[in-house]
Amino acid sequence: MKWILLGASLLLMAASARETCPLGPIESAASRQAATYRAASAAAEAVGRRRAVNPGQTPAAANFIDTWTFAKMAKDGVARTTISSDQEFFRRISLDLTGVIPDSAAVTAFVNDKTPDKRARKIDELLASDAFVDRWTMWFGDLVQIVLRSNNSVLYYQGRNVYYNSIKDSIRANKPYDQLVREVIAGKGDSWAAGPPNYVVRQLQPNGPPQDTYDNLASHSGEKFLGMPMLCLSCHNGLGHLEQVNTYLKSKSRFEFWEMAAFFSRTTSRVIRNADPNNPNSRKYDVQDNATGSYRLNTTDGNKSPRAPVNGQDTVPPAYLFTGEKPAANESYRDAYGRMLTADRQFARAAVNYLWKEMFGVAMVEPVNAFDLNRLTGTDAQPTHPELLEELTTSFIAGGYNLRSMLKTMALSNTYQLSAIYAPGPWSEAWVPYFARRYPRRLMAEALLDSVVKATGVPVSFNVQGMGTLNKAMALPDPLEARRRPEGLFLDDFGRGNRDDVARTGDVSIAQALSVMNDTIVTTRVRQATAGSTVAKVLASTTDRGSMADQLYLATLSRSPSAAERQQAIDFLNGGTLSQRTEDLQWTLINSLEFLFN
Repeated sequence: MKWILLGASLLLMAASARETCPLGPIESAASRQAATYRAASAAAEAVGRRRAVNPGQTPAAANFIDTWTFAKMAKDGVARTTISSDQEFFRRISLDLTGVIPDSAAVTAFVNDKTPDKRARKIDELLASDAFVDRWTMWFGDLVQIVLRSNNSVLYYQGRNVYYNSIKDSIRANKPYDQLVREVIAGKGDSWAAGPPNYVVRQLQPNGPPQDTYDNLASHSGEKFLGMPMLCLSCHNGLGHLEQVNTYLKSKSRFEFWEMAAFFSRTTSRVIRNADPNNPNSRKYDVQDNATGSYRLNTTDGNKSPRAPVNGQDTVPPAYLFTGEKPAANESYRDAYGRMLTADRQFARAAVNYLWKEMFGVAMVEPVNAFDLNRLTGTDAQPTHPELLEELTTSFIAGGYNLRSMLKTMALSNTYQLSAIYAPGPWSEAWVPYFARRYPRRLMAEALLDSVVKATGVPVSFNVQGMGTLNKAMALPDPLEARRRPEGLFLDDFGRGNRDDVARTGDVSIAQALSVMNDTIVTTRVRQATAGSTVAKVLASTTDRGSMADQLYLATLSRSPSAAERQQAIDFLNGGTLSQRTEDLQWTLINSLEFLFN
């Protein structure tokens, strides 16, 4: 019975998390930050204390990240925990960099490797893997919201696929992040033949004047690439609306926002109808830049409040919101905008903050899309570590906007490699901003499904139009795939969102607990009768109960059981029909918080 009760751990986590779910967009950044901190602390306490492998010694600084974080802890009297064990580290870095747990053989080889630089070499190996490309293509796809169909636009599978593949090729080639962003902002051509034009197509607003589309592109690029909440400015001045949200943007006017949106005012998207002979209703777009055109006011329809002339001026020339810079002579408006945006230090700062969030679970600026440029430093500084954020930003720029290099710098730090167990003593939620321990968070939906597949040894397949058969959820081009299949419903339960009006979430819920306990995605994969399953292989390999427990723990949790866990598993396996108990044991491990969280 105690094993079955362990399988309900996510139910308990969901019930306790109801007050810590991320708050809605009307809440202030401070409120959402507080909710994030509460959730991180709760997960650390719930998951960290279940780790059976004792961590190592309290580490010294390994790079400049540690210099800043350890100094802040020392200054404020916050003790950092000990370094993670090899098994805890290996599972963590595999999930963070590639989105899937390691296999048993890889864990064993890593633990048995006694060379002092094995963690650094493993980081390099994962950064060079195909799985890394899939994981970080998923990340950028979320950022730019690649999806076949949204409320505003339809890319069709041809446009979606070419957009996805262009991003994937860029990640594989380690294209500099600033170049990648410039290419999508200024993308031109046939939206079914080239990926970047689909950035414009994705933001088209067909039921209003073209200014609505220009506004969409300006607000989206400002939020996603600068980490700043720009949408409010598209409808009204900051003053009188944003005082409690963003002290920097409160000083900006709607006219200044229009100036930034005007960079898209020469962008055309000519519709080509019936582009697919097999789909008579299909359409693609030829996205180009005109030599003339302007952002005109005097609009009264569409999705925005009326655009009235300002001081008798009914056209708005382009100017970058944060500097007032204008396009150079004969420079394409979108080329100019991409150049200015990616040269803005805030662009690099926002990128570093995004990457930190992915690696550490909590960003230095929370929420990641709520930067207030008036609060980068000082007594009311928004970042947890202002000097560190700036040094990382400088390093990212100096390193050529290299995503792999920045992720490696973070992964090599001992701050990243700290254990989830808080060894010094009782934990305080107030210490979350110090990064004095690892903050586990629930696996993203695709990583969870792929990890169930890896743990059980039973493959999954997805038939994607125009792409053929894919065998990983992390390789799906958008979250609308497999929506009507059991695998898709499982992914939906775990918050993959739709890259439109439903955001990806790391929340926990009762539905998730019931899903992982009862869904055939899990239950059929832990059966002896399922060909190739881990359970079938374990039962065929030995009748030694201790060996069976060792194999199942290693395959599922990427670690060996503690002595107490091993004995508990042996007693459980001896307590009934061996095949049924073996299935139940892996099912229970998959249902544990330790499996569901990283």
